[in-house]
Amino acid sequence: MNGTNDIFNAEFSRQYDASSERLKDMSNNLHALLSLLLRDLPAEAKVLCVGVGTGTEIVRLAKLYPEWRFTGVDPSPDMLAVCAEKLEREGLSDRCTLIEGHVVDVPEQETFDAALCLLVAHFIQHPQRGGIYQHIADRLKPAGQLITAEIAGDMADPDFDGQLKHWVALQQAYTQRPRDISEVKAELNQRLLLLPPRQTGVLLREAGFASAQPFFQSLLIHAWQAIKP
Repeated sequence: MNGTNDIFNAEFSRQYDASSERLKDMSNNLHALLSLLLRDLPAEAKVLCVGVGTGTEIVRLAKLYPEWRFTGVDPSPDMLAVCAEKLEREGLSDRCTLIEGHVVDVPEQETFDAALCLLVAHFIQHPQRGGIYQHIADRLKPAGQLITAEIAGDMADPDFDGQLKHWVALQQAYTQRPRDISEVKAELNQRLLLLPPRQTGVLLREAGFASAQPFFQSLLIHAWQAIKP
């Protein structure tokens, strides 16, 4: 992930959960759906969380599925430190392994029933982005599934500014300060690479997934379920 290490520092990591609370309605919807999509995993499923951050998805799923085990990987030591503290408080440390790094740092021989990659891929510059999906696929069991969510959109589309207007309103609620379209667009161009949603579907299939079905959209946040053959 290029140019992001300065974002996920200690101060940001400590404030991340509190600031995310302002978006809890959107987040709760996404997490409710992914819990539904994962309902048929084995009782003792192994789940890989890519870009695990502060571990929110682990805590939610671990409470629903008490025999699942989790591996979380993240390049930010500060985010992982917050994650480890949260898992300890929730009594989940013995069911979780945390790895500082990227997907390639997760041993390939350790295969998973499912993987989550939530709000991570938009930090990766294309054409390298397809590589993260390939590395995840390599670590999934046959018929394993990937749930991925990212900020997506076609910035060249004449209608994009109309979509961005609502995104700016969301950003104002998130940051608690005034934002304007030009500022947010510049920030998107600097920090993220937005791809048209259809292109993410293509990258998932090129990575070897048999299907890539969209199941969620909230403004610019899109999510897919992809199944390994």
